Amino acid sequence: MQASRLLIAAAVAALLQAAAAVAQTPPPAQTPPTSATTPPDQGPQTEHPAVGVGVSFESLDKDMDGRISKTEAAANDHVKKDFARYDKNGNGYIEKEEVNPPVDNTAPKQ
Repeated sequence: MQASRLLIAAAVAALLQAAAAVAQTPPPAQTPPTSATTPPDQGPQTEHPAVGVGVSFESLDKDMDGRISKTEAAANDHVKKDFARYDKNGNGYIEKEEVNPPVDNTAPKQ
C-alpha cells in the first residue's frame, strides 16, 4: 500500500513538472498569409483596387518597367477585360498613376 502511494505521488509530481514546462513554452510565431499573387520571396504587395481585388500592380508588372502591357494584363482576367478602362491616356499601357493617383497632401484638413 505504501509503495503504491509513493508511485502515485511520483507520477503526479512528474505530470506537474511537465505541465509547467508546457505552460511556459511561447506560442509559435505567426506569419501573415501570402496570397497566390504574392511571391513569398518578394514580401507583401500593396493592392490596387482599380487593378482588381487581390492583385497588385507590382505582381502584374513582370518586367518591372512601371507599367502593365496588354501581354502582362492577360495574366488576370479582370484586368484583361477592363484594360481600356484602366488605360486612361490610351497609350496601350496601364501606368501606376492611372490606377493609383498620387495623394495631395497639401489640401487643408477639415
